[in-house]
Amino acid sequence: MIQKRKKIIFWGFLAMIAMIGGYFLANYFIGKRPYFYAGTLETTKIIITSRVASDVADVFVTEGDIVQMGQPLMQMSCDAYKINARQLDNEFERIKQLMARGHASVAEYDAITRSKQDNDLRLDWCMVKSPIDGMVITKFREIGEIVAPGTVLMSIANPYDIWAYFYVPYDILHRLSVGQRVVGILPQANNKQFVGHIIKINEVAEFTPKNVQTRDERSRLVFGVKVQFENPQLMLKAGMTIESTLMQNE
Repeated sequence: MIQKRKKIIFWGFLAMIAMIGGYFLANYFIGKRPYFYAGTLETTKIIITSRVASDVADVFVTEGDIVQMGQPLMQMSCDAYKINARQLDNEFERIKQLMARGHASVAEYDAITRSKQDNDLRLDWCMVKSPIDGMVITKFREIGEIVAPGTVLMSIANPYDIWAYFYVPYDILHRLSVGQRVVGILPQANNKQFVGHIIKINEVAEFTPKNVQTRDERSRLVFGVKVQFENPQLMLKAGMTIESTLMQNE
């Protein structure tokens, strides 16, 4: 009976030693592991609106298409402007002939010229072109829909211009600088690494944004650090979460 009790005490002592050792080992390795900040990726997004009142005659792209700056996206019918163009062209030719004979004033000639130039500009706006190199994100209008000036037609994002804001405490700001190289990782892509550079450090502290998960994190005053990442293969996409220690010795 005594022997059995000694064994129980012995194994209990070993278990306690193992638990204490495991606790200190865990604290040691966790303490050595760098802290990763998380940010949500964003891209430069352009909202394209109609500059004329017309109906949509044709759409040349669809969502997900890669487009180049100046590439046609939509064609507006602009029937009213086409009718005006024919009338103004005739009036312009007539006023030129009258000017040559001395039967029209310079003011009359200038008025017709301004009207013609204004209508020609609106006709040029009837072909909606991409203002940037990028990707079509959302197409808001279809063929046959009537739009007014200012109506949203399409949104385009530049997937190569992609960044994320990381929110850091005051005590690490001295270790960060604009232009500093950092490395971001995508946990869901087997921790694939992406090179980035700090392009902005906010000068004013703010409360951690609400999308941070824990209450303790949300209650802290932090500084926003904007990091732009290289994205040659377009693996990074807006809305993804990317992580980084923000330190140069990663």
